[in-house]
Order: sequence, then structure tokens, then C-alpha cells
Amino acid sequence: MSLSNPLNLLTGAAFVVGTLLATHSSAEQLIVDVVGIERLGGTMMVAIFDSAEAWEDSSKAISVGKDSVSGPTVRLIFPNLPAGRYAVKLYHDEDNDGQLDSNMLGIPSEGYGFSNNPQVLGEPEFEEAMFIIEGDTNIQITLN
Repeated sequence: MSLSNPLNLLTGAAFVVGTLLATHSSAEQLIVDVVGIERLGGTMMVAIFDSAEAWEDSSKAISVGKDSVSGPTVRLIFPNLPAGRYAVKLYHDEDNDGQLDSNMLGIPSEGYGFSNNPQVLGEPEFEEAMFIIEGDTNIQITLN
């Protein structure tokens, strides 16, 4: 590009701005706010799934995140997700042992939650927790 020709400079600047805008508009961001945390300490563990098949096998999460729990809410941000269908599982790993602890009856003894906050016994189906990302999206999950 020649700086001696103002049209070339303007065209080059428009290309750069257009590329930046196109890149920004295609980068979807998911913000997960976890509320209702009663016990401080430990780590909030979050997994994002994009299909019912992945939902059934937690090792197939498309993205995972974690953050320390130091207050009644935790916010995790997952950038650069393509538009589409998603569902979130999370738990409060209070003792930092890397797993959701449960009592002798199999009932979780640490906080947990799912997107859409479904009122079901056990883990909901993917469709019950599913939501759509079509741009920057913020969801709130209440810890059980």
C-alpha cells in the first residue's frame, strides 16, 4: 500500500477496521454467574457441553473452567464459543479433591447446578439444561 495515494490508505484502513469488526462479531462469549453459594473456600468447577452425547460423558466437555470461591457469587467467562446449543454442569469442590462428594445415599454433599436451573431429581437431560448462544450470552445458575 502506498502512502502517497490517500485512496489506498483509506481502503487499507477500511479493510483493517472491517476485519476487526468481523472478528469481534463472530467471537461469542458465555458468562456464567453462579449464585447462592453458602460456604466459602474451595473451587467452582464448570463444564460446557454442546450435545446430548457429550452431556452423558463429562470427559467430552467442549470447555471447562474453574475459579476459587471467595464470596456468595462466582463469575466464569468462556470466550470464543461458536453460536449454537449448549448446556452447563457445575459443582462447588469445597475440599478441592477434584470430585463432587456425596453421602452414603449418593446425594451430593457439595453444591452443584445446571444451566436453566431445572427442578428435577438427579441430573437433567441435555434438553432440559440446553440454551442457545447467538452472541454474547449471560446465564445464572443457582447452586443446589
